[in-house]
Amino acid sequence: MHQDFAFFEQGIDRIARQIPGMPQDRVVLNRLFFFVFRELDEAYNLHLADFGLNSSTFLALAMLMSSEGGQLNPCHLSDALIASRTNVTRLADELAAAGWVERRPSMEDRRRVELSLTESGRALVLKVLPRVWQLIERQWADFSPAEVTEFDRLLRKLMTSLSRFRETA
Repeated sequence: MHQDFAFFEQGIDRIARQIPGMPQDRVVLNRLFFFVFRELDEAYNLHLADFGLNSSTFLALAMLMSSEGGQLNPCHLSDALIASRTNVTRLADELAAAGWVERRPSMEDRRRVELSLTESGRALVLKVLPRVWQLIERQWADFSPAEVTEFDRLLRKLMTSLSRFRETA
């Protein structure tokens, strides 16, 4: 197990011995998500660096490629990236400076801006996707198809539960 996580887990164990009733297994699972996310993000960043990308820039380009008409409002991109509007503005600046994205006034509301993928942005995504797919295949190689399906089901169940919790808070 990852050394940083083992350190965290030991600390939680010490707290659990001091405070009865702590839901130790769930506390550990919650934090485990953050550690797994960091590992995934670092792996993506390592593999994408050869293309001048990181996980955020690549996901933004992929989301633009997948969108209706090849364009998105920055607010929708913010939601898809789970990033603040400020970070998406900075990201859009980077992508535009690299020539991968263009900003255009919205046809529906001229106060809004639409981001669209340029031909070079599309070509880059198409070039990078096979490498990302290989990475994903390696990351999930130890899981059977049934385990992948079950993991998906459980994560969606947790996401639904967390959404309900947020709505009642």
